[in-house]
Amino acid sequence: MTVNERIKEIRKSEKLTMESFGKKLGVGRSAISNIENGKRNVTDQMIKSICREFDYNEEWLRNGIEPKKPIIDEDMEYGQICAELGISDNRAKQVIINYGKMAPEDKELFWNYISKLVNSNDKPESN
Repeated sequence: MTVNERIKEIRKSEKLTMESFGKKLGVGRSAISNIENGKRNVTDQMIKSICREFDYNEEWLRNGIEPKKPIIDEDMEYGQICAELGISDNRAKQVIINYGKMAPEDKELFWNYISKLVNSNDKPESN
């Protein structure tokens, strides 16, 4: 598989049109079409932009060497999710902030309540 084919694979896996993919990278639809069809060479800058924008490993995009995406640990993943929530989901953001401010005994009550909600499906309904 060529770098051009891998770029097309990224675009399709992100469910983007050539136009919307190009817009995220600062180029037009025709530039993406020419890259995907092998009519245009991919610049180093374009490779770096794609990897940064869509979180792919540069070594995979350039040479096909796995893994496609960086391997991140749980703490990094948590940080990324919190950053995304802070931008896109104000209710979730507020829950995390409020949880952080709770006293230890209130946190314990919170988790006991959540456990009951999660496990309530295991018990038959009583009428």
